[in-house]
Amino acid sequence: MIWVDLLYNLAMLIALSVVSGFVDMRWKRSTWAGSCLQGVVFGSAAVIGMLRPFVMGPGLIFDGRSVMISLGALFFGPWAGAVACGMTIPLRVFQGGAGLWMGIMVILVSAGIGTVFHWSRHGRQGQISVLALLLFGLSVHAGMLAMTVFLPSEMVMTVLKKIALPVMMIYPLATVLIGKILSDQAAQDQLLASLREERERQGLSLD
Repeated sequence: MIWVDLLYNLAMLIALSVVSGFVDMRWKRSTWAGSCLQGVVFGSAAVIGMLRPFVMGPGLIFDGRSVMISLGALFFGPWAGAVACGMTIPLRVFQGGAGLWMGIMVILVSAGIGTVFHWSRHGRQGQISVLALLLFGLSVHAGMLAMTVFLPSEMVMTVLKKIALPVMMIYPLATVLIGKILSDQAAQDQLLASLREERERQGLSLD
């Protein structure tokens, strides 16, 4: 059951990530407004996923928020990550339960790792390799599992035994799939911008 729930959740998030491309066509990611709007897109996707989580117990839930928040910060920067955090943390607080602090820390760690990787790219917006995305996904979700330290001590091993394998197999692959969509969109946007600039230069030279 856990595999079905996680796959359903992440398949929906992959579909929602395409919306990001439409936003990026109108409000560029290099602007503050574009980054914040992308945060709304990724935060909304994470919230939708949080409304249909895999439930291990009262207040002990797992969903795709780590994927969406981390990728939002990776591709669109810290403002996008901050907006997504601002949308998901209140919902996680409302959901409450034994996993509350773990859930909040997963949100913050996902945004933090995404931001660090974003800065490490030094503003490059082109394609990211599959291997780099896989390593990124593994890093985020190793961090996610590390946040089990915020669970009641008697629950930690039980949770890790049940969730560690599917999390480390499914979530990094989902990160790669969604990341490739976003990476290809960024590369296509760069190509179109270069073609427009070249056309404008040619037009000026003809004048």
